[in-house]
Amino acid sequence: MARCVNFRPRIYGDFEATSDKTPISEAYLSNLKSICPTVGGDKNITAMDNVTPNLFDNSFYLTLVRGEGLLNSDQEMYSSVFGIETRKLVNKFAEDPIAFFQQFSESMVKMGNITNSDSFVTGEVRRNCRFVNT
Repeated sequence: MARCVNFRPRIYGDFEATSDKTPISEAYLSNLKSICPTVGGDKNITAMDNVTPNLFDNSFYLTLVRGEGLLNSDQEMYSSVFGIETRKLVNKFAEDPIAFFQQFSESMVKMGNITNSDSFVTGEVRRNCRFVNT
């Protein structure tokens, strides 16, 4: 899910110009603009995957290939001239759901094995990821 305040610059800026394969769906863009007006509605939310929003799958990567990534930072993984390596991964995961699930499961195991060398007890889980708890 993403808040309007985070995707407004994308839908009122470069949304139409980021796909090099197919034109952006006017219906999708109109829907996003109805959720997120040019002014106000900052807390309105929408799914980052407009195809299968309630399913865990590789559809997110397919949206990037179509140029329909909701957040600028996500679309840049595919569309940026600097994202040659990430574009390869996006294409791989878009084309091969098994590769996506394999990599995801390997990454989750690696993340589960991350430890705090000082001890987890002295670590801190932030209530707001942008700020240290006070």
